Amino acid sequence: MDRQPLYFTILILSILIGSSFYLSWSVDRGMGEVSVERLSIESAPGRTVELLVYSPRTANHYEPMPVMLTLHGLTGSKEGMYAFNVELARRNFTVVSIDLPGHGDSSVQFNITDFYAMAQDAYAAVRHIQTTYTNVDNESYGVLTHSLGFLVAIELKDFPVAPMAYAAVGNVGKIAQDEFVEFPENLLFAIGSFDEIVTKQDALQAIRNATGIASAVDGVTYGSLDSRTAHRLVFGPSNHVFEVVDSTLVSETISWLVQGVQGEDQILHTRDPADQVYHSKNIATIASSFLLLISVIPVMWLVYSFLPEKLKPRRIPLDTQSYSIRRTFEISSVLGASAVIIFVAASLLGLSLEDIGILWLNSMSATGFILFLVLTAIGLVTVMFLFMGIENAKKSLASVGIDRTKMKDHASDILKNCIVAGVGITWLMVWLGLAGMPEAMQPEILLVLIKWPVGVRWANTIILTILAIPLFLIEATWIRGLILNNREWTGSFHNTKHMLFSLISKFVIAGLLTVIVIFWTTTGGVYTGRTILLGVIWVRILLIQVLATVMIVWTAIKFENTWAAVITSAFILALVVVTTLPLI
Repeated sequence: MDRQPLYFTILILSILIGSSFYLSWSVDRGMGEVSVERLSIESAPGRTVELLVYSPRTANHYEPMPVMLTLHGLTGSKEGMYAFNVELARRNFTVVSIDLPGHGDSSVQFNITDFYAMAQDAYAAVRHIQTTYTNVDNESYGVLTHSLGFLVAIELKDFPVAPMAYAAVGNVGKIAQDEFVEFPENLLFAIGSFDEIVTKQDALQAIRNATGIASAVDGVTYGSLDSRTAHRLVFGPSNHVFEVVDSTLVSETISWLVQGVQGEDQILHTRDPADQVYHSKNIATIASSFLLLISVIPVMWLVYSFLPEKLKPRRIPLDTQSYSIRRTFEISSVLGASAVIIFVAASLLGLSLEDIGILWLNSMSATGFILFLVLTAIGLVTVMFLFMGIENAKKSLASVGIDRTKMKDHASDILKNCIVAGVGITWLMVWLGLAGMPEAMQPEILLVLIKWPVGVRWANTIILTILAIPLFLIEATWIRGLILNNREWTGSFHNTKHMLFSLISKFVIAGLLTVIVIFWTTTGGVYTGRTILLGVIWVRILLIQVLATVMIVWTAIKFENTWAAVITSAFILALVVVTTLPLI
């Protein structure tokens, strides 16, 4: 085999990944204008708060430096607030960004209703910086939040040193129908026009409640920032997830907080709010995540090519009945729809079990996710037997190694596949270590889907990997035994045709149902953050399933054995889910 193309591919991908990482690292430092420090403090005995401190290297217009506290939302992290952190630090704020309990690097348990305890953590972080940094103002600070973080921030208004101004992104404090929290003064609501959780009507009602003016509208400042009586509502062209990188909302919040904390005249002397550098990090994080995950494939292929024949996984013959393209689509649609339906049912059942104290892995929605892994594997096998027939379903299972082979041979085959998968996983974790191992990078280079697991998250990742293997094994059965069966595509792009046909067959119906799941979980989740989390989890599961499909098709064609792809996909899914789920 000619390995030269593989070497070249891996080299090019490595250069691109490294370049993306460096760009991301540079943006976090404001292209040389900002310094970043990672700290851990105790807000109370045994309660550790993980934080990042962004400081301008040169204070051109304002000293001592006021502090700006940034708080992320559910499933977020301190690194995820990078657009605000970097841009505020470039405008003479010392920015303190913390991980809420159970999120990011925090090992403290997360209680979604205990906003006061979370506010105490945030306050301790602010006061630590104000009392230990010599060039920082020991009282003046503001707070910027996304989504759930606003409910934490409003608790701070009753603390001994209260914020001078607030910017609430993606939340208007609605806690029930026509019921809102008690709003603090000098408050900006910054909402995406396409926010799935906060409607425009809710946002307008919030500004009217805050100002006491029944005709209040967006784009108008009511009251005075200097006298701390100001309120304002603005909309940006984004949805709930992308509000944290919405240029319009970033500009509006910067302008508001500069005037509210540093003084209204200061906006004339600081950097233009529209002068932003964080956009480059958006590109870097998306590119690095995509390239890193894709790079696992040529690395595994190269390892396979070096293995002696006795260590290569056995080639498993394919002997299943061939279906027409139409029939293949029909069966795949039922399988795809079944997976989505089982996810919703298992997740809701998991939430109910967590409510009565039955939970595993101590992570929010983990019980439902584990039920999903188990029930989906069983459910998809059942659907295959019903729609493909007993004999053909058995042959499909045999095509991925689920047959009557001796246990010793099964174990040997799995171990051989573990060599290939293990190198791919090691490759992935080396890059993640460079990007996000605590203390290695300050701050870690945020990836879109995955990050280096810390503490108990390592154990959770291993447990979920083992539990996810049956799911991907059944998906491999679906792909090899049904979609790829005797598809003798002609021409020079036959492998590409295999890939496209597999992706379309698997994800057309699942994609449509995903839109429904997202809409339902977000519009119905105003009163419960856990429901919103279900939509976030499913979208990430679907993205990893797309990657898994690519790997499974590739190993089915090249190796005639899909176990290496199954093991690698299970690990990546576990890593993504552990990154997403807060510890409780």
